[in-house]
Amino acid sequence: MKLNEIRTFIAVADAQSVQEAGNRLGLTQSAVSRLIQRLEAELGVVLFDRQTKPLALTRDGELALAHARRILAAASDFADAFAGSVEPRGLLRLGVAHVLTALAAGRPLDDLRAGFPGLTVRLHSDWSNPLIEQVRAGTLDGGLILMCEEQTPPDDLPARRIGTEDVSIVASPDRSVGADLASMNEHGWVLQPNGCRYREALHQALAPLGLQPNVTVEAYDQSLLVSLVARGVGFGLAPMGLIAPIPGAAMVRPVDLPGFRMAVTIWLIQSRTTGRIAPVFDRLEEALRRELAAAQPVNQAMERIAFLHSAAE
Repeated sequence: MKLNEIRTFIAVADAQSVQEAGNRLGLTQSAVSRLIQRLEAELGVVLFDRQTKPLALTRDGELALAHARRILAAASDFADAFAGSVEPRGLLRLGVAHVLTALAAGRPLDDLRAGFPGLTVRLHSDWSNPLIEQVRAGTLDGGLILMCEEQTPPDDLPARRIGTEDVSIVASPDRSVGADLASMNEHGWVLQPNGCRYREALHQALAPLGLQPNVTVEAYDQSLLVSLVARGVGFGLAPMGLIAPIPGAAMVRPVDLPGFRMAVTIWLIQSRTTGRIAPVFDRLEEALRRELAAAQPVNQAMERIAFLHSAAE
């Protein structure tokens, strides 16, 4: 019985899908299936009911999962006991919420590579809730996630609050903005698919008006969404400080809509035991804070432009 079999079993149980577990682990679907079959053969039990969709654990599988999590945690504890002051090396598996990709993959990533040349960084983009579960399961070493302003990460995961960002309605510079949310909704929105916290907030804001979000285009790629807003395809939702690293961010402007406010908090979470890569999170936290601080002047300038546009209109 090997740790990679146990790790793969936990990933499949959490994802409820062989294919999705493969995506999270960087393995092919057939490789994941072989590892699960090998573990089942060694234990002499069937771990998953393969007739269900999504994939469900059998009773033996539920029992095995509890043991598997303890084994993986114990293995991490064992590695941590010898971490000492050895320079972090090897693979860092870092999850990043979709909207934070531009932030993390810029100067903070360069800073990590410069500080830890023996480290290989594997970035995985997903929604914040799945990232939390992947960090908890040990398939990711840490994650950069977004939460609503009043929320905090689960207590069982070490977490560092990086900062809070206001979410703005954004529009192209030459668009004549409607006076209310209903007028904007009539024109349409350019948003990420369901699961996006901004989209959920917009849905709640429109509900009292008896409206559903009129989404004209949806995409995961924040750069694409910003470019579509700049072209006037629709209105968008974004924290100005977080989209500042995107080249097209200078082509959109925030819209001040009275009564509409949303803020999100950025958190850096990590697995309970991180071994030799623990110092990496200290450096990453510092780099992320610097990047957000550097974006503030840009954010303020864009807000000033928005004020001048609204005064002209």
